[in-house]
Amino acid sequence: MEVDWSAIDKKWQKKWAENNDHETNSSDKEKKFITVAYPYPNSPQHIGHGRTYTIADVHSRYLRMKGYNVLFPMGFHYTGTPILGMAKRVEANDTELIEGFKTLYKVPEDKIKEFAEPVKIADYFHEEIKSGMIEMGYSIDWRREFTTIDPAYQKFI
Repeated sequence: MEVDWSAIDKKWQKKWAENNDHETNSSDKEKKFITVAYPYPNSPQHIGHGRTYTIADVHSRYLRMKGYNVLFPMGFHYTGTPILGMAKRVEANDTELIEGFKTLYKVPEDKIKEFAEPVKIADYFHEEIKSGMIEMGYSIDWRREFTTIDPAYQKFI
């Protein structure tokens, strides 16, 4: 008998979404806040991301099973020199970097042209990383997603 793992995965992700299982709302339960280093969206996820966020997700699920009201949001680190450096290289038409975006990361050419603007790189890979996290089934409350350049986050810092 062959198991269709993809169908099982889709079934449970649909059920979690329909039930809003990963959303945290006000409750009388004792609260727990789970955070983890925000991914730096200058490329797709790699195995290190998988390890980091899986550990946080397992911890969140464990605490929920213990009866806690667990908030597990996700942030994305938009600031820093790697994204700025990549944008400058795109602007300078660095063929090695551009070819890597095309062949290794499968970024459409029209998107690559926008990458001379640093926030466009971050926005593109932010969505790709988020999509991967959803596909992994992480129990993140996506209503509380943020970036380090959001005004509310800037005010907090």
